[in-house]
Amino acid sequence: MIRTTIGVVALFLAACSGSGESGDGGQDADGSQVTDNNGGLCGAAHCLGSEICVNSSVCVSKPDVAAQACVEVQENVYQCQEPADLSCHNLSPCTTDPDCPQDASGKTLSCRSGFCAVPPPAAAPASVTYKGCVDAFGINQNTVGTRLAVYTGSQDPSKSSPLDVEVVEDRDHCSSYGSFSIANVPTNTPLVVKSYDPNGGFVTTYKYNVVLWADLATDEGGGNFVFDARTQVQDPRTGSEIELLPWRGYAISQATYNVILLTLGISRLPTGHGAVAGTVRDCKYRPIRGARCGFVQAPDQIAYFNNAENPRPDKAQKFTNNNGLYAGIDLPAGKHRISCVAQDAQGNPVPLGEIPFTIFGDGITIVNLDWVSGLP
Repeated sequence: MIRTTIGVVALFLAACSGSGESGDGGQDADGSQVTDNNGGLCGAAHCLGSEICVNSSVCVSKPDVAAQACVEVQENVYQCQEPADLSCHNLSPCTTDPDCPQDASGKTLSCRSGFCAVPPPAAAPASVTYKGCVDAFGINQNTVGTRLAVYTGSQDPSKSSPLDVEVVEDRDHCSSYGSFSIANVPTNTPLVVKSYDPNGGFVTTYKYNVVLWADLATDEGGGNFVFDARTQVQDPRTGSEIELLPWRGYAISQATYNVILLTLGISRLPTGHGAVAGTVRDCKYRPIRGARCGFVQAPDQIAYFNNAENPRPDKAQKFTNNNGLYAGIDLPAGKHRISCVAQDAQGNPVPLGEIPFTIFGDGITIVNLDWVSGLP
């Protein structure tokens, strides 16, 4: 069992308020500006009274419902089953590794910038053949003929990559019909997975916070290791068999993106601006209902989605729905950071990490949150 570190929620989650940029665009859910006399800074901004400051840098609206873990009961429709497992996260900021919980294998997580994170597992294999589906957000969308490229953290994802393949047909395993296979992809390394369409039917997406952990690879014999996101593997961190769906490729059609923007009352984004979206999952990789997200630089809108086969933003939804989806719409190109917070069963707000990412003009960045990575 994973043990949880419980501590005083102080610098890690500090209530603060005032004016300026914030996790909900500068206003509370009812549209009012909330201030008090705290005057505490969160990075370069003041949080609202309805927000908390994560890691002294990101304002996030306080979650007001206990987080629930949800499972898919039909395509893209989820049902919540039990309290979310948040035990791989720490309530108060860690300073050394012993402050952190252990995973199911008994290995202590690593302390990285105040967060408890997955330490690098065994070095072998150093590289794998990376396989999986390229799933489209929306229904009845075929990703065959698009392309998928992989970049390490030192490479510019807006440029070409030697790890670039065409998405081919796999109707047996992939709901959007498209699959990929790329050899010699490094393990235990922060990666960016880009999906793009030479024909322009899909928006270019840049998936951050991707690590192919070596201990999740499968040895197919002869030293041939495969990381196949279409399969299930035994996971030493959770102590159970998990699906590798969080590591799949991801695509969003231009038509779907246009509908999302129109649903939010946006005809088009300013030239050079983009969006970020993703799924918030618990420590067993299940979507979380009840999480809230914030950014160092607030987007024009933070959106959560309805729980439908073809999910759409729901302005009445103030936290992640059963599918765990969030989006930050209209951010300028450049470097950004996101943090999300969920409430545990005891009513404590639990920070789920702080993830750096880059927005590329006219593109969509994908950032999923689950276990925090301890890699540099």
